[in-house]
Amino acid sequence: MRLFALVFFSLSIAVTAFSAKAETLVLGSVNDDVRKHIERFTPLALYLEDALADHGISDVRISVLPDSEAMSQALRDGEVDLYFDSPLVAGHVARLADAQPFLRRWKGGVGTYHSVIIVPTESTIETFEDLRGRIIGFQEPDSTSGFMLPAAMIRQNGIELTELTGVDQQAPDTTAGFVFTDDDRNTVLWLVRGQIDAGATDPQGFAWLEEAQPGRYRILERSIDVPRQVVIGRNDLDPDLSQRIATVLRGMVETPEGRDTMARFHDTTRFDDFPDGVEATFDPIYQLLDQLDAMGLI
Repeated sequence: MRLFALVFFSLSIAVTAFSAKAETLVLGSVNDDVRKHIERFTPLALYLEDALADHGISDVRISVLPDSEAMSQALRDGEVDLYFDSPLVAGHVARLADAQPFLRRWKGGVGTYHSVIIVPTESTIETFEDLRGRIIGFQEPDSTSGFMLPAAMIRQNGIELTELTGVDQQAPDTTAGFVFTDDDRNTVLWLVRGQIDAGATDPQGFAWLEEAQPGRYRILERSIDVPRQVVIGRNDLDPDLSQRIATVLRGMVETPEGRDTMARFHDTTRFDDFPDGVEATFDPIYQLLDQLDAMGLI
């Protein structure tokens, strides 16, 4: 997959994703859909290339890698400079790569969000204890709201999790069974079809249900609030360049061109500093990651 990502990027943008030089800035993303993420990141890459020309940046490139481990290695090796993702996934990568939280990224006008576990309104599931012997749908392992936050929540309440091979498998009576649905919309759909007993998603997923079937589903529990998206910078990024990049990204909201570019970059609405500071923001995130690691879930 990594080789495919590099070849595809070379053919489509006429550059290679790696070969870090002083005048090159590399933006990183984790996803299997290389084409989609190159298209998504290209407006931001072109904007930064122009805005950072006075700081010696002549080329901004895009690296799409298949998983967190590959991204961590790329950040450690200096092959990626800035990495964009949801907070728990990005925090996990930052720790593995000794990289630094850089900025908060707003998406869809939202600066923070959380995860919710939803069940049918008529379900007998009233507490976490009632998840024993049931099946919960998670999105995918590299999802903050669709897996990491809700899985940590369930385990914090003393419920073991058992991964199942499919929805037709019976969950053990003593644990909560789970399956990966691969997409937020699949989680909602499987819940509607009765294939799973509960689903983990973000508030938007619950909003889809409320719009389609008002009152038929309820929130069992919600997680802590975390940043909607974050930007991670490699540890040895030049401080002057890092400061300039942060200034450019924060300033995009102030111009029509900047706002238009952000809108085309997957509905971004602004970049800003973490309101409570990096340490206060990421301490609870790192604690959750420690718990997930201890459970063997990441």
